[in-house]
Amino acid sequence: MKHFFLLLIVLFMTFEGCKKEKDESNTLSALATRFFIRTLFSSNINTELPSNLSVAVPRSIRKPSSGLGASLIRQNRSSKMAFTNKGIAQDTLDYGFTGQNFLTEGTSIVAEILRDSKKDLVLISGSYAIAKASPGVCIPGGTGTVRITQSMEEEFLEGIERLGLSPEEARGELVSLQNEGILPFTGQSVPTPAMVYKRLSNDEYDVEVEYSFADAIGTPQPCPSNNKFQKAIKFKTDKSKVFSSINRSLKVFGISLSVEASITYITQAGKKDKAILNIKQVTSGSGNTDKSTTRFTFEECEKDTSANSNNCVTLNYSNVYDDPAGNKITTSVKGRTNDLGGYVLTEYIDNGNNYEYYLTETYDPNGDITYFAVDYYGAPADDFEELGVLDTGLYGEFIETTYTFEWDAYVDFTTALPGGGIGQGAGFTEYDAYVIMPAGVDPNVYPDEFIGWGEFYNNVNSGGPVYYVDFYGTANQIPSAVVWRYAIDTNGNEVYTIRANTVVQI
Repeated sequence: MKHFFLLLIVLFMTFEGCKKEKDESNTLSALATRFFIRTLFSSNINTELPSNLSVAVPRSIRKPSSGLGASLIRQNRSSKMAFTNKGIAQDTLDYGFTGQNFLTEGTSIVAEILRDSKKDLVLISGSYAIAKASPGVCIPGGTGTVRITQSMEEEFLEGIERLGLSPEEARGELVSLQNEGILPFTGQSVPTPAMVYKRLSNDEYDVEVEYSFADAIGTPQPCPSNNKFQKAIKFKTDKSKVFSSINRSLKVFGISLSVEASITYITQAGKKDKAILNIKQVTSGSGNTDKSTTRFTFEECEKDTSANSNNCVTLNYSNVYDDPAGNKITTSVKGRTNDLGGYVLTEYIDNGNNYEYYLTETYDPNGDITYFAVDYYGAPADDFEELGVLDTGLYGEFIETTYTFEWDAYVDFTTALPGGGIGQGAGFTEYDAYVIMPAGVDPNVYPDEFIGWGEFYNNVNSGGPVYYVDFYGTANQIPSAVVWRYAIDTNGNEVYTIRANTVVQI
């Protein structure tokens, strides 16, 4: 529903703004000019602030949201390959039920959060020193004014390209966002946001900046009377860990949509850079409430970002949907991908309706499926079908039996699952989720300071209980770490409950 209304707005702005002169932004002279601007000018972001909030997104799992950027996608892009079989695999593919589609949806949300992050950081920089000098005090919007330069616009463009778009698509996206009033034009004077600087006293982050903009980019935003800001950034002073969040609400035709999203970006020395996306979405109307939670972790394939060719990432996407009847439908996607394509494994479990799908697929640089296999368990009968041929020569470097991330330490539970309060209790025997917190930190008060996350599944039709746990903290935090259940109540609020189970380093 959110994307539907965003699409309407973007389409309106696109039709209003498409009568333009010939676009010469990608001529040789224009490209050369942009190159020299990027080379000769340093960043317009205050050096104390992080300059990036996520790892780069591969092109094969990203598409422009709409508007001019979307119109520049190659015309031969198709939603699927032209397979001829008409069994369960083809039906699943025709429905658009693929891991690649789930990943593209996930990266679209990443782009939705970060599309204007460079602009945010540039404008925060305009009043950052003032806010830092008065910690805990809100600095009203318009305390400073930033005149947008060509080098700033190039920085905005670079940030959009980093979200998985080609230079041509990114330029189209930039123009669309400028026409919508989300990003400013070169030469425009823009007020700095309402913001508050806080010095934190915990092990996870050193600094927090909360901030808000007015709906119109040229209008100063007053300090919020309820002290609730639209966005926030937390970070370590060495930029090794950065947290950014955004809250949005919408009510149309009696339907309320609330979205809370955050990205944790970890860049430890000698480790692979990684980003962790968390989304909570609640839709309510006509007496029904739908709840959906998504976690999307992606990690660069190389320790040195400059050596990470073609934006290669290892990834794990997980979504849990609670329907109005209380059934939980879980989707997980694991694999590896880069700009040139990828290999992913998808599990879709609906225990309420007693069926499970296990998908294996490869896709090319356009995101088009080149191999697709479906293993189905459920009524009326189990089934298996594959389309195409798995080209191990082309995709072999992406294929692993187990996809893991590079953490400082790895943990497991002291009590086998289900047990110790995980995978146990009414409503949690088929699916359960948990966070790991530092000792003394209550996630009901500080939900952003978790140092681990995991999920438990009981696949009733095939295989039984499985689980995973990722630990983001350091080895010295393990002995005192506390495990909490994560759930969303009937009102759409996050609820954390401490568990008896504990973790141990392995």
